[in-house]
Amino acid sequence: MKEITNQKRRGFVLGLGKVMGAAGVVGISGIAPQTFAKGRSANLKSVSVHKGTNGRERLVFALDRSVRHKISTLTSPDRVVIDFIDTSAKTRLKIGRNSSNKNQKLLVKNLRQATRNTKDFRVVLDMNEKSSAASALKSNDKGYFLEVALSPSRARKTPQEEIKKAISAVTAGVVRKPMTIAIDAGHGGRDPGAVGKKGTKEKHIALQIAKRLKRKIDRQPGMKGVLIRDGDYYLSLRKRINKARKHRADLFISIHADANPNPRLTGSSVYILSQKGASSEAAKWLANSENSYENRMAGADLHRGNKVVSSLLLDLSLADTIDRSHEIARDVLKELGAVNDLLRHQVESAGFVVLKSPDIPSVLVETAFISNPREEKRLKTAKHQEKLATAIFKGLRRYQVASLNRDDETQYS
Repeated sequence: MKEITNQKRRGFVLGLGKVMGAAGVVGISGIAPQTFAKGRSANLKSVSVHKGTNGRERLVFALDRSVRHKISTLTSPDRVVIDFIDTSAKTRLKIGRNSSNKNQKLLVKNLRQATRNTKDFRVVLDMNEKSSAASALKSNDKGYFLEVALSPSRARKTPQEEIKKAISAVTAGVVRKPMTIAIDAGHGGRDPGAVGKKGTKEKHIALQIAKRLKRKIDRQPGMKGVLIRDGDYYLSLRKRINKARKHRADLFISIHADANPNPRLTGSSVYILSQKGASSEAAKWLANSENSYENRMAGADLHRGNKVVSSLLLDLSLADTIDRSHEIARDVLKELGAVNDLLRHQVESAGFVVLKSPDIPSVLVETAFISNPREEKRLKTAKHQEKLATAIFKGLRRYQVASLNRDDETQYS
């Protein structure tokens, strides 16, 4: 499948990468190597401050073009210094305070500004207390925005707290619904799935990996896992989709262990819904909307008398869902390649029924070949199951970060 890309969204993801380091935060000082346009100097138009949680603040500098910049912190007294390369300001900057922070004491006490080297522009933030700083450059059709996330350095934080801080800094402390991930352990009950030479059943392996994955997801801030089946019982494929929709899942991942008559075949693979499968599912949804009083998809009603609108809604939703499914699948496949051989190095497309929810990005993972004696042996071990669950989780976490970016991208529109 040809990869569908969105350059604006990808640029924003790269911006977040500058905010999140090994523990979730960029170093306190250094150069942020943002891409920048050649030609005339950038114009720094305004700055505003937004109060976050736990004493954190976020400054937003509005510019008319992309810039390079440097950010560092100084002590005695406490300051944050931001150098905008090849930039000027036509008006004097003043920190704009909104109604929510008008009467509150902020981290930033004062803002000073000056031109340096005839072409660069320096902003000095006098701080009320010692603070760390991280930056990210964003853009939309209104222009460019350099966000500077400030956090009081009152105590050393754990890596988990640093991850929370990084997410909070980029999202300005906005409370969002946790990303709900439906984890579908393939087969179950009277359907054992594939069976290895030593009698290992796919349904058991899939459930064990699914449970390990759920534990990892539930420990990640802003994520919640839901097991489609939590025991050895049978569920039809359509019921699996319906259960995910009942839980209002934001994405669906189905876990399997592949089989092939050739016992030498080995490797992991990841699938998303094929275009042919998407087309057949769209036809089914439109038919259902004709025969029912109400059929909802992605928050909109599909009903009789509005076939054109219903068809358009389905096409748009399916295109976006497949795009996001491919994004997840690509990241999961890359992580799986670090812990197991890959059957193929690209995302595959197929018409699997469990991938056919039009408004839930869905991915099917074939963790390994249970029909291969060596892979069957590894699949039975807790150690390898844990590695596979970790790899899948890392791919999902990348999607979580990208989704936070997409939500935040509309903030200045």
